[in-house]
Formats: sequence, structure tokens, C-alpha cells
Amino acid sequence: MTDGFVPKEQLSSYQRWEMSAFDDADVSSEALNETQSESPESNDSINNPTVVPLSTEVELTAIHNQAKEEGYAAGFQEGSAAGYTEGRNTAELEVKEEVLHLQTLLSNFTQDLYAMQQHIANDLLAMAITTSKKMTAQALEIKPELIIPIVQAAIQQLPYSVQHPRLFLHPDDAKIVHAHLSDQLTQENWSIREDGELTRGGCRIVTNGSEIDATIESRWQKILSAIGQQNDWLE
Repeated sequence: MTDGFVPKEQLSSYQRWEMSAFDDADVSSEALNETQSESPESNDSINNPTVVPLSTEVELTAIHNQAKEEGYAAGFQEGSAAGYTEGRNTAELEVKEEVLHLQTLLSNFTQDLYAMQQHIANDLLAMAITTSKKMTAQALEIKPELIIPIVQAAIQQLPYSVQHPRLFLHPDDAKIVHAHLSDQLTQENWSIREDGELTRGGCRIVTNGSEIDATIESRWQKILSAIGQQNDWLE
């Protein structure tokens, strides 16, 4: 192999070169160019290897949207739970305040009702006292003989044995007592005395050792004291 010469016997075969070989080569090159122009995606893949296929891009968009919706849903649930807790606490506080307000109103209503009942009861009692006073006075005027049981009740309060008993009456009542009790009082040595300052319907008994106040004013005060009231007969 000196001087770059190859012996004939070492050549197994050869092919005759013809001009058409360049034409075939041109055809192959044109076919390759057409193929590449018809497949832009292949060219993009070759020239720009980061391009994502369309189907993959749609999937990524769907995944992104789903993740965003799940995030919204989670945030809404958390917000709803917090809002529900806050709303419940606020409602409980409002209910407690309303209950306290109602209890205060009920307590005030009870006190006002009791005060009103007391006021009505006092008014009714005062009216009853006034009515009783008027009825008693009218009864004595209509039936003055009522002085007789009053005097008899006063005499019964004295001890069994008394000396020099004296009965003081209004002059008009003294006449009635003389007419109905003269014989009894005379036998027991009673002395009937007239007193113009006494109100009709009452009397006083005086002995050496005691005194009985059966005036209408005194009897009236005893009745009112028994029911815890004060009211003068002359009011």
C-alpha cells in the first residue's frame, strides 16, 4: 500500500459511476424537505424541544382548574365553619341578653303588680272603713235605740261589785236609756248623767275604782286597730 495504490486482486468489486447518481441524490433531498414541510410538529420538536403537545396542555389546564376549585371549596368550608361558630356565639349571646331582659321585665311586672294590688287593697279598705262609718252613724240616727245594747255591753265589763257607778250619755241617748233601763239602773243605784260633749251612740262609765270608755270614737279605734288601720271617727 505504498504510494496509495491498491492491487487489483484486493478489489472485490466496483460500481461504475454515472451522472444520474447526482439526480437521485437531489430527489432524495427534495423528498426529505417535503416530508419535513408537511410535518411542522416534527420540525417544532426538533427546533424547540420544550413545546408541550396539545393533549398534555389540556390535561394540565384541567388539573389546574380542579385544584383551584378544590382550594375554593376548602376555603369556603373553613369560612363557613368559622362563620357558623361566630354566628352561633352571637346568637347565644343575644338569647342570653334577651332572657335577662325578659327576667328584668317580669321582675318589674311582678313588683308593679304587687304594688298595684296593695294600692287597690288599701283603697278598698279605706272605702270600706268610710262606708262602715257612714252606715253606723246613719243607723244610730235611724234607730237610736241601738244605744241600749251598747250601754249593756259596757256595764258587763265592770267588776261584779262596784260602788257609786255613774253612766255618762249624750242628752238624747240619756232619754232613751231612762225609758228602757230606768228600773234596772235604779235598783243597782246607778246615776245617769248627761254629757253634751259625747257623740251619740257612745257612753262612759265611772266608778270609784275604774272607768269604762265606751264612746263611739274609742270603739271605732279598737275595731280599726284590730285590722292594723288608723282612722278617727271624726275624719
